[in-house]
Order: sequence, then C-alpha cells, then structure tokens
Amino acid sequence: MEEHNAGNAIAALKKSLAPRANVKRGGVWKAVAARELVVGDLVNLKLGDIVPADCVLLAGEPLEVDQSALTGESLPSTVHAGQTVYQGSIVKRGELEALVSATGANTFFGKATALVSSVEATGNFQKVLTRVSMFLIAVSLVLVTVILIYLLCNGSGFLDALSISVVILISSIPMAMQVVCSSTMAVGAHHLATKKAIVSRLSAIEELAGMDVLCSDKTGTLTQNKLTLYKPFLIGNVSEDELILTAALAAKRMEEGQDAIDSCVTKSCKDKSLLNRFKEHHFVPFDPISKRTEATVESPDGLVFQVSKGAPQVILAMSANMDLIQESVQHSVNEFAERGYRTLGVARTDDSGRWIMLGLLPLYDPPRIDTAETLRKAGKLGIGVKMITGDQSAIARETSRRLGMGTNIFNTDCFTESISAFEQSRLSDLIEQADGFAEVFPEHKFFIVEQLQLKGHRVGMTGDGVNDAPALKRADIGIAVDGATDAARAAADIVLTDPGLSVIIDAIVVARAIFQRMKNYCIYRIACTLQLLFFFFIAILAVDPNQFAPDHTLPVTNERFFRFPVIAIVVITVLNDGTILTIAYDHVFGGRKPEKWNLPETCVIASILGFVAFLSSILYLVAGLSSMNGNGVFNTWFNLDPLSYGQVITLMYLKVSLSDFMTVFAARTRGWFWERRPGTPLFIAFIVATCAATFTSLFWFLDPLQNSSEHPMASLSAGLVGLTWLYDLIWFMIQDSIKVFAYRFYDKRELMDDADLKHYTQTQKESFALRASIRGSVVDARASLLTKNSFVSAHHSIHGQSIHGHSFLDGKRSAAATPKTVPFRSFGEELLKKAI
Repeated sequence: MEEHNAGNAIAALKKSLAPRANVKRGGVWKAVAARELVVGDLVNLKLGDIVPADCVLLAGEPLEVDQSALTGESLPSTVHAGQTVYQGSIVKRGELEALVSATGANTFFGKATALVSSVEATGNFQKVLTRVSMFLIAVSLVLVTVILIYLLCNGSGFLDALSISVVILISSIPMAMQVVCSSTMAVGAHHLATKKAIVSRLSAIEELAGMDVLCSDKTGTLTQNKLTLYKPFLIGNVSEDELILTAALAAKRMEEGQDAIDSCVTKSCKDKSLLNRFKEHHFVPFDPISKRTEATVESPDGLVFQVSKGAPQVILAMSANMDLIQESVQHSVNEFAERGYRTLGVARTDDSGRWIMLGLLPLYDPPRIDTAETLRKAGKLGIGVKMITGDQSAIARETSRRLGMGTNIFNTDCFTESISAFEQSRLSDLIEQADGFAEVFPEHKFFIVEQLQLKGHRVGMTGDGVNDAPALKRADIGIAVDGATDAARAAADIVLTDPGLSVIIDAIVVARAIFQRMKNYCIYRIACTLQLLFFFFIAILAVDPNQFAPDHTLPVTNERFFRFPVIAIVVITVLNDGTILTIAYDHVFGGRKPEKWNLPETCVIASILGFVAFLSSILYLVAGLSSMNGNGVFNTWFNLDPLSYGQVITLMYLKVSLSDFMTVFAARTRGWFWERRPGTPLFIAFIVATCAATFTSLFWFLDPLQNSSEHPMASLSAGLVGLTWLYDLIWFMIQDSIKVFAYRFYDKRELMDDADLKHYTQTQKESFALRASIRGSVVDARASLLTKNSFVSAHHSIHGQSIHGHSFLDGKRSAAATPKTVPFRSFGEELLKKAI
C-alpha cells in the first residue's frame, strides 16, 4: 500500500512538473499542458518560458532565446518575427505571440529523437565473437560427427560412443569465450573509470580501440566554452585598460546571473576596486532593437557621464567622430569577423555630452590549453579529428587554424537531398577529406557520421546537447563530454567526467591494450581448440594402442583406439579456462594504429600454433605407446622401464596440459615470447595450473571418479615428468619461432599494401588538385551539389584567406566581392562542370 501511495505521489509530481503553455482558444487565454497543443494554436512566449512546441514568431520585437540544449552553443540567439523558435528553447529576453508550426515527433526535438530511435546495430565485437565461435563449433561438429560414426562402425556401444563424442565436443566448444572477453572488458571499464571515462556499453571498448576518425564538437570540447577578450582595437590615445574599464561600466554589475558577454568584460577588468568606485545611476540592458547597453555612471571625483557597448555599426553611427574613424573601424570589424571574433564597440560621452567611440573589443571562445597537444597525440595514434559545430564557419575556421587542425571547413550547403549517385560518391569523398563542418544541425551530424562509416571508418562522436544525441547513437563510439545533457548521456556509449579531449586519448590507449588482451585470448582459444580436436580425431581414427602392446592385447580394455578418460578432459578444460581468465590483467602495450580485427591473420596464426602443438602431441603419443614393449624411444634413449598403458594416458594428459598452458605465452606476443613480460596474475595462474597438472601426474588420485569402462590412469615417475616438461619446452620454442616468422611474413605484406595505398592516395590527391575556372558569381544552389558559400569555403581552405567579411552581431555579410576564379580541389571535373 505504501509503495502504491508513493507511486501515486510521484505520478502527481510528474504531472505538476509537466510543461505548460499559454494558448488562446475561443478568444480566451488559458494555460494548458504542452502535449495538448496542435498546429495553428496561438501561444504567448515571455521571459523564462520553455518553448512548448516549434513556433513561428508573429510581428513584434525579436526574442532572445537560449537554444543551448539543442545546438550546444552557449550564447543566446536573436529570433525575429517570421522565424522559428524550437521546442525546448528558453526565452531569455522579450515577449511575443507565436503560431505553433509543429508538435510531437514533427518538432526539431522530436526529429532528433526519431533519428536516435532509428539506429539499431549489433556491436562489432559481438559479431567477431559470433564468427569465431561459429567457426570453432562448425569444425568441432564435423570432426566429432566423424568420430561418432567411426566408433559406431567399429563396435563401440551407442551410449559409450555418444559419451566420448559429447565430452570432446564440449571441451572444444569455446564456452568460456564470452565470459573471458566480458571479464577482460569489465576490468578495462573499471580502469577507464579511473581515467574519468564511464563505459555504458562494454563492447564500446573494442570499438574505441579501432576508432580512426573522431568527430568532435567545438564548444566546450575543443574550446573552453568561455568568452575571452582578444587584443582590442584602440582609437586615439585610449589605453587598453581604459577601454576595458569603460566596457565594464557599461555591463550589468551583479554577482550572479550576468550574461556571457558582461561576465567576460567584467572579469577582464584588471582593477576591480576602481570599477567598484564608480556609482551606477541608471542602466539600460541590451535589446535586439538598439543592439547595445547603456549606463549612466558617476566617477570617484563626482563626474557623471554615460557609457555604452554593443554592435560596432551602432556604436559607430552614434559617435561624433564617425567620419574620422569609419574606414579604420570598418576594416578592423571585417578583419576580426574573418577570424571568427565577435566584436563589441565601446563609447562614452565627453564633457559636452557627445558620444565618442573609444575602440573595439574582440571576443572569442579560446581553445582549451591541452587541446593542441591532445590533437597531436591523436595524430600519432592514427586518429583523424574533424570539427563538427553549429557555430559559424569563420569561427570554426579560426579555431581550427589555432589548433593546427587544418582550415578545410565546409558549411552545410553541400548537403542537398536531390543528388545523383555520382554526386553522392563525391560528397562522401568531400566529407572524408574535410577538416570539419560548421553551421550543422542534428540531421547533418547524423549524415556525416553515416557517410564516414560507409567509407569504412570506425567513427567516434563527441557531444553534449540534445542536438548531438542522434549522431552519438549513430556513431560506432558515442562519447558524451563533461556536462552533457541527459539525452546525450543516454545515447552515448562512454560518458566523460572531465572536460576536454585529453580524457579520450587516455581512454583510447587503455582500450587498445584491452583489445590486445582479447585478441591474444582469441588466438589462444582457437589454437587450443584445434589442438584438442585434431589430437582426439587422429588418436581415435589412426592410433590403435593394441598394435604397440607386447602381446597385442591390453591388460584391462580391448578398445581399438586411444582416448582420455572423461575426468582427464574435464580437468584440462577447467584448468585452462581458470588460467586464461587472468589474461584480463596481462601486461600489454596498445598499438600505435587503430586496432581492427584481422580474422584471416588471427585464424592462420592460431592454426599454426594449434598445428605445432597437435603434431608434438601425436609424436609424443606414438613415442609413449611404442615404449610399452621396451623398444621405444623412452627405453632406448633414456633407459626407462616399459610403460603401462595407464602411464601413457597420464603422460599424454600432462603433455597436453602443459602444451595448452605454454601456448598462452606464444599467443600473447607478436614477436618472441620473452619480448614482453606477462602480467603478474597471469604468470601466477600459469604456475598454479602447471604445478597442479604436474602433481596430479606424479600422484594420480582421481581413479575413483573414472567410469568403470575407462582404463585407469597411473602415476608417473619424476623422470617421466621432467622429460615431458623438457619435451614441451623444446616444442614451445619451435612453436614460437614459427609464429614469429609467420608474423614477419604478414608484416612484410602489410608494408607492401601500405606502399600501394600511399601511391593510390597520392594519385587521388593529384586528381583532386585539379584546378577549374569557375566563371561568374552566380551559382544555382538547387542544381549543383555545392552552393556559392561552399565554393567560397573551398577557396578559403586552399588560399588561407576569406572571401566574405562577416559581422556576427547583425548576421549580415560585408560587401566584399566574390572572386571570378575559384580553384577547387575536392571534386572531379564532371562535378565541377555541373556546378557551373
């Protein structure tokens, strides 16, 4: 009853917290639940309201809207009449009526949610495990079926033959593979948590190890998400400190709640005590119409004057010295705009009350201190980083230039719905070669990630807002950065708890080490399975122990094939699986390149290791059986007494056990086994397992557990045990040597493939370097893949210069002329002709 009451209370609380909207129906304003809105409703939006649906603003003064949850950008956006405000935005300034244009799944937010829901993919690691397991199971079924048929055809009882076949099948099926790999990744996830990276999907660790492209959000990830003053433009004899102090006087001075620009200017003022000595008599806040703030202040000596800051063109127009400074101010504004800075004009009144412009304050979001070094490390790890941002192109380009990422930044004009297959392939090439994209929306991020995946890349995506959720879900590795929204965290595979990209680099290094452990285990598991399968297969089908007995009859059993007792197979399986669990703690080094599964290579190396172990086991079995009559290798070479059949079985039990354990050390390195020390837990487990197998062979005490139809195993002498150890060590060295030469063969082929790839890439670059003369300044955006803006971006990326000036405060371009010739290098000649 109490649980029911608590549930009712929670439901009532959720209902009371559900978003509501002021809507006009039947000529009366009323508050209704946001979910009840329909297209065409008239709603009222005012300060502090959460926009309940996508709405088109009606006539009136523009609103300032915080869309950070949707776009990820921290500064409010100014939305004018006729433009759309999106569901989930917050009104920060102004009041206006609006018409509902979309609700539910049709809203911007709803479409982003639909994109997230559309992604259904099985993890790559699960696919690899399934393929390896199915391969081993298929081989096991074929060989065990042959064994079963052979036993039945040679007089064995059905139940006896079935029991032998089932035991062999169970011992060869990699039942522990999922457990071992999951344990390895779980240990890695715990390690990543210490690096401030929380893993929400274990298989993402394997995909992180193979990531070769990282699409990174700009604001808050590559940059500090904190406005900073750049070197200002000064007019006349005004000093930098005086200019900043004047701008701070024109800001709303409050301990909490300042907007980003006022906070930046106030904090940049060096002498806070001097600022506090000025009295503020009146303050006029910023509004989208006047585009400036204004304050009336009194200096410490009693002088009253006015100060203002705002859009440069507004401050310039109200200044008495406009004619003298207009050209230089406009040039500086354009220069700052081309570099992606937001510019503030600053002015104050003189003794006669005339406005005098003092200078310009450029603002920008600076890169994080560690970002450049992090990007350099990412490059060394073979990871290309692309900037994906909703900010403007010039800002993205300047940030990219500062970080050394390259300035081949494109906007979203190149993403059109009606393009041919030829254009689609060229667009994929463009996305692959670009250094980043600006002015993107959720569907663009989703599309970019999708195209990179189609080009064969393992793609990571960072994000923090609702707008990033679809791309985070689509990416192979979705990474929610520090401070991300709940929607972004829910869609992500890894959640970072420290700001910046450096955490990701640490996570990649750890993930690659985890990948190596899992790869080593797969090689070991395949090798051991093949060794056991083929040993039992040949021993049962081709080895008749009766042919080696002195009188061709065995003292206890008349079986015409060699086999292990069930208990021996169980002990080998348990010790092997128990030992290999510690591979999660093995000492490994992550690769310098993105890790990818090369299953053909993995299977070949594992088959080589398994075949060498199988061959050594068969030879040792023949040597042991031939020593039962006193004329075998053990008798003539080592002067040992004839062996009993029970001793031969125990001898082979010890040999197979040791061989399996030693195969771990051959499988865990690409070079010689001594090149990298094993992890302490793995080495201790090896010592425990081999000691257990050795003492079991010396003092066999499991006879009571054997089936009455099985031949009893007998204890071995210390000499036989030592000889078996020596034999296994010699064959282990042979096994490791063959493995090393096999890897060198593969490495040589890889170098040749890399050389061919470099030649192909160089040929492509030469092809893409084609220069085409584009005559005229009008390009039909609907008919071509690239619009005029994209050609300008391409020209900028090649020549390092801007074609259009931008004024980011009023959103208008300057009147800079478009050049007649635009060299472009990312598309073929046919597409260029089509674009003309």
